[in-house]
Amino acid sequence: MTTRRSFLGAVAGGLGVAAAGQRLGFAGEAKKPPLGLQLYSLRVALQKDLPGTLAQIKGWGIDEVESAGFYDRTATEFAGELKKAGLECRAMHIGYDALGSNLDGVIKDAEVVGATTIINPYLPHANRGSSATREEMLRAGEDFAGWSKQLRAAGLRFGYHIHGQEFGPAPEGTLFDVFAEQVGPEVGFEFDIFWIVAGGADPLALMEKYAGRVWYTHLKDMAEGARDKDYGPDTKVVLGTGKLDIPAIVKAGPKAGVEIHYLEDESTAPAAQIPQSIAYYETLEG
Repeated sequence: MTTRRSFLGAVAGGLGVAAAGQRLGFAGEAKKPPLGLQLYSLRVALQKDLPGTLAQIKGWGIDEVESAGFYDRTATEFAGELKKAGLECRAMHIGYDALGSNLDGVIKDAEVVGATTIINPYLPHANRGSSATREEMLRAGEDFAGWSKQLRAAGLRFGYHIHGQEFGPAPEGTLFDVFAEQVGPEVGFEFDIFWIVAGGADPLALMEKYAGRVWYTHLKDMAEGARDKDYGPDTKVVLGTGKLDIPAIVKAGPKAGVEIHYLEDESTAPAAQIPQSIAYYETLEG
């Protein structure tokens, strides 16, 4: 019998990404991907009341979440709370240091939680106010290629969440192009639309260029008045009320291979904004 884990293990072992997307019902269909929630959005509330906040998320109509830590629980305890709330977690955010120091533990936690994809959310680089250097990107790419190979052997996928520091110029195009080539085609991406734009890139052009490797997005909108290098919480607004072309991003999702759009709200009032963003997403065409 083919289980989700064994199927994804086969994908990691050599099936084409596009073919995998078709079997999962996303790629090759003009079907809008489902909307999930990145739990970082509600990290303060989750730390105070994990069961109650997970129940609230389910009440908003969300079935899938992306983890960002376990809020002082073990993986087993966290998985139990997800099950009680009726939520699934296919993707886990894991920091760079944890990947380098405890990859076996990450694999075990993913198995317990039921996750099939590990996402690194941020590359270490010295100047956090600007792009990473070529040397920093190459060093990270080498690590990513190694981690991806080990995770694939365990039946897991590995991807990277774009955060805006990757788009410095390079003879090949941008440093992101260099990085994407170095890590290999098995590494997928989570396109954070807000931070791609903040980094000076065009998310729609990138979705077309890297179609098949864009497994997930982070959807968030940017306030009209947001300025370069000034992207505080007040610039993270309800979907559809800012200056980003969210409808075009969502419409481009199926062709790019997007399996799920994760809403991420980094504002000061996420519990108020999230239901409004969910309602807006439901009005969009796939």
